[in-house]
Amino acid sequence: MKKILLIHPKSPETFWQLTGALDITKRKAVVPPLGLATLAAITPDHYEVEIIDEEIEDIDFDTPCDIVGITGYTLHAHRMHEIANEFRKRGVLIVGGGPYCTVHKDECKDHFDVLVCGEVEFIWPQFLSEWEKGEHKNYYIETDKISLEATPIPRWDLVKMEHYSGNMVQTSRGCPYDCEFCDVVALFGRKMRYKSYDRIIEEISIIEQMGRRDLFLADDNFIGNKRFVKELLHRLVEFNKTVKIPVRFMTQVTLNVAEDEDLLDLFQEANFYSFFIGIESPSKESLIATNKEHNARLDMVEAIRRIHARGMFIVSGMIVGFDTDDMGIFEMQRKFLKETGLIIPMLGMLTAPKGTKLWARLESEGRLIPNLETGDMFAETNFVPKLIKKEDLETNYLQLLQDVFRPAHFAEAFKSMIAQVEVQKIKKDSSLARMMALSNFYPYALKVTFRLISYYLFSAGKAKRKLFFTVLKTAVKKSMLCFPLAIEGLLYFKALNGFVESHKIDYFEPSLIQQTPSETIAVNTLVSEEQLEGHFAQQTNEKVVKH
Repeated sequence: MKKILLIHPKSPETFWQLTGALDITKRKAVVPPLGLATLAAITPDHYEVEIIDEEIEDIDFDTPCDIVGITGYTLHAHRMHEIANEFRKRGVLIVGGGPYCTVHKDECKDHFDVLVCGEVEFIWPQFLSEWEKGEHKNYYIETDKISLEATPIPRWDLVKMEHYSGNMVQTSRGCPYDCEFCDVVALFGRKMRYKSYDRIIEEISIIEQMGRRDLFLADDNFIGNKRFVKELLHRLVEFNKTVKIPVRFMTQVTLNVAEDEDLLDLFQEANFYSFFIGIESPSKESLIATNKEHNARLDMVEAIRRIHARGMFIVSGMIVGFDTDDMGIFEMQRKFLKETGLIIPMLGMLTAPKGTKLWARLESEGRLIPNLETGDMFAETNFVPKLIKKEDLETNYLQLLQDVFRPAHFAEAFKSMIAQVEVQKIKKDSSLARMMALSNFYPYALKVTFRLISYYLFSAGKAKRKLFFTVLKTAVKKSMLCFPLAIEGLLYFKALNGFVESHKIDYFEPSLIQQTPSETIAVNTLVSEEQLEGHFAQQTNEKVVKH
């Protein structure tokens, strides 16, 4: 029997990995490699398949195998090349795939023997069949957008699931929108394609039977077809009635989900506790310029309030560096995040991924920086900004990142979020409150909660301990039903604040944020948390006295 080794490379450290929370969850990574589990399921039965996720285990390069398949995103590029080169030394056939190889085939051809690009449900078996006959090509590309009925149930039995804190099910591919900076449309198209209702429930049931209670529905835009989604949500409500401990869900949606309050109610009834939403910017001008008009036409503050009102929190995708952004965008972002209660901003600096309309436009304008596309949010941006000097964008981005992940900012944002919660919307149905309690306080969740509380009480510094009591008091004073929001928020904060602190980001005074670096006085080492808190308190008091 021929053996295939499928490898997910280790990512360079970014705060998307939430590694700072893993000591609390007692897991090695957040989510398992859905792509490889699906690829294994597509592989014919007469192959032996092994999955290696480098996030949780080392690679044994001397593992006997006939084919090595490596998949990843642009940020994995360097490690993918290293892994491929190591196995090549041992005479193994190397196959590359995933978004990175699909978009960067020219950069990949020197490292991989075969490239399998695009959606792989048909071309992966085709490659294997031709390889068996000694007739395989070195490049396969799927140009069609396939029906998801062709996608088998992932081989979770080949994944060491006990090492992950979360789990994933994909219900659809595609997104009806066409944001200039996003590569989803280039990869998966604008037409929404869904699995069948029964198939989705079957996949969720399989994971629930493993004893897993937290599930990320890994769609690029879960509400791309609202009619389909409403029926699916009704079925998820019924599914949760059949299990002892209800499954909690998180997914990605667009902010216009808040236009339909009945839809929001359905999400709540189906036990969705969080959304990832690409809000991107408080600047309507920037939203329009990047073709995100579905956000620009909204009252974004009201839309966010409607989601928070139901006790759900938002992980917000935020970006600085659009062509219409000037130096005022940094203070605008900071103020918007605090006042809207967006406690978990995944703040990025705009880069132009290859294959996007943004890449094409900047290339035509001669603004791309050659050979600079790492996919790492802490690398330089890969183009010349329009209204801000490149070094000013990068410096002020890092300052903003540090600022929004300090305890004082988080405390104020958390207070804003809790003020928007309408307890009666949670209490309206006793079964809803009971479901929330069961899904937040089953044994594993309780252990995580106790470890998190112990961290803030006994290991965290003074400023973080103060934050802990502030957040807990704010939540419980509103309602005990807000307690899970406090725990989720504090867990995310630990991970993100810890990442920012550990990366020695230079500190610039917020009052000087709109000046150029040459006009600021930089502190070249990261000052302590307590010093920062004292500094900001002093600045605030001085402003109060002066005015």
